[in-house]
Amino acid sequence: MESHLKHLLKKYNLVIKYGPTHGKGYIARTPDGYPNLLVVKENLSDEETEKVILHELGHAEADDDTQKDYKDNPITRICCESGAKAFVVHEQIKKYVDLGNDVASANWLNLAKYIGTDNYYLVQEELLKYGVE
Repeated sequence: MESHLKHLLKKYNLVIKYGPTHGKGYIARTPDGYPNLLVVKENLSDEETEKVILHELGHAEADDDTQKDYKDNPITRICCESGAKAFVVHEQIKKYVDLGNDVASANWLNLAKYIGTDNYYLVQEELLKYGVE
């Protein structure tokens, strides 16, 4: 696992556990004093595992006390998912740039497909932060 992901896991006090799960991943809250568990479905590809981890890290960063209503309130769920997806896009574009790719010639549509989002505007917006017009 790359050091940036390890840093983010530590920042949000999360420990990864792999195992069977209905979804691809979720955060399991633990008693105070213990790190929360970021549960990831076992046997995903490395690429898919990274995306799931980033998505759940997005929840760790963006969700607040309103996330307690996540399962029962569709508006809360939409807000939480939107924040997590935006985090993934931000982190994947940052990684793209950090790898030395030429941002000026970036194909935002291909990047969006790779990231797994249909929010093309958000991908373009993130690229603009690095000087693409």
